[in-house]
Amino acid sequence: MHEQTIYFGAPGTGKSRFVKDHLASVSHKNVFRVTIYPEFSYSDFVGQLLPKPSATTGVDFVFHEGPFVQALKQSFVDNSQDVYLVLEEISRGNIAAIFGDLFQLLDRDQYFVSEFPIRNKDISDRIPQLKEGAEVYLPANFNIICTVNTSDQGVFPMDTAFKRRFDWVYMSTEPAKKEGTDKYDGALNNPVVRIRGEGGAVIETNWLSLYWSLNKFITDKVNGLGQKEDKQLGQFFIKFPENLAKDTHSTNPSIAAKALARVDAILKNKLLIYLWQDVQPSVTFGNAKELFAPTVVDFNSLYFGFETSQIFSNDFITGFLIPNKDKYAFSN
Repeated sequence: MHEQTIYFGAPGTGKSRFVKDHLASVSHKNVFRVTIYPEFSYSDFVGQLLPKPSATTGVDFVFHEGPFVQALKQSFVDNSQDVYLVLEEISRGNIAAIFGDLFQLLDRDQYFVSEFPIRNKDISDRIPQLKEGAEVYLPANFNIICTVNTSDQGVFPMDTAFKRRFDWVYMSTEPAKKEGTDKYDGALNNPVVRIRGEGGAVIETNWLSLYWSLNKFITDKVNGLGQKEDKQLGQFFIKFPENLAKDTHSTNPSIAAKALARVDAILKNKLLIYLWQDVQPSVTFGNAKELFAPTVVDFNSLYFGFETSQIFSNDFITGFLIPNKDKYAFSN
């Protein structure tokens, strides 16, 4: 299967997890994975001359191959085996500068071979199967898979010319389904969650129901914040320890109490800062709805009030959370 694909969605929708599972049957030597970051450059991607100590000359300059050249070399070794270059978080870097002249190779013909080869001696010299001075191209077994968080697309915006050379596959914020079924997996990353309502009364729900309710409130234009989907979050925005969900349902009071306290701490330290800095401050003009209660005047009151007081607004709690608190119940 030929792939030149970008998987995109809200943070925590499992894009990297999906790609990992998608390539599980591919030989490890044929998968080249790199995470893009703001300082990542064309030289990092393709390769560069770096100094190396030498007993005769004192120092030599040797070309160190980047992940693109490593993957391309591997694709020429055996054209019957697919090779995958996986680029995580591509909007975290200047992707146009990172690809440079390689951008032209992204146009593929009907056989999935580069339609417009380039001349690049630094690359062609590293591929024995190419004759000296030959043009560089992407063979049909060279695949590129990328991931993008929709909330990061403004970091280094990608131009339309780059975007249209990829297939864009949307990763939904809906909970993951059980393998081979259309039913959600209630046991996957789904511990009991306690939210405080009026007077500190405990509202017991679970992670899947909580994040789903938050997503609905974030995008609801009438009764919520009216934000775009890029402010939503996915099931794996927080990855809870594997056995934590079961422990929160334990019939042993000591085990359950310890697990619930651990969930509280995780939510405090991973969820609240995102909601405070990235979701609530960007409320659309004229929208009177608030995610947090009037008593939450700063992050200090939000953070330290989470386990004892009502920190979410009545708009969210009564309109979204309580009606849906059992929507995605835990199940083994």
